Order: sequence, then C-alpha cells, then structure tokens
Amino acid sequence: MKDKKKKTKSISVRKGKENKVRVNITVDKDLLNKSKKKLDMFGGKLSTLFNAYLNDFVTSMDKHYNKNSRVSEDRIKELEKRLKKLEKKG
Repeated sequence: MKDKKKKTKSISVRKGKENKVRVNITVDKDLLNKSKKKLDMFGGKLSTLFNAYLNDFVTSMDKHYNKNSRVSEDRIKELEKRLKKLEKKG
C-alpha cells in the first residue's frame, strides 16, 4: 500500500501587467468546484471573487485595527518576516 504524502500549501507570486500579479495557491478542491459552479451562474471569474475578498479583508482590517497601533505594526513586521522565510524555503 502506498503511503500518501501530505500536500503542502504553497503560494507563489509573479508580477503581471497593469499592477496585477499572478498568485498560485492550493485550495480545497470541493470548495473550489462549488465556487466555480456558483460563479458560472453569474458569469463571474475566480479572480474577481478573490479580489473582492481581499478588498473586503483589507477594508475590515483598517476599520477594526488602528493603523498607527504599535502592536499592529509589530505584528505585521513579524508576519512579513515569516512570509519571506517561507518563500525562501519554497
């Protein structure tokens, strides 16, 4: 019996045209398929959905957390350092 290797989540970013980037992410297959079916009903695109989600996330974070808060700035710097380490490993 073959051992199943656990798939790791990966994110890669490539620069594109007009201030756009191509992002490769690993997502839940069933959830992706369900999302595509719902988007197809309206002629929507996954990129539009992701952009809307990212915009909502940034907007809600700006409302809930003070940008001048030292704690938030320190946390952002810490997360950026972790992301750089993960990008180097990938």
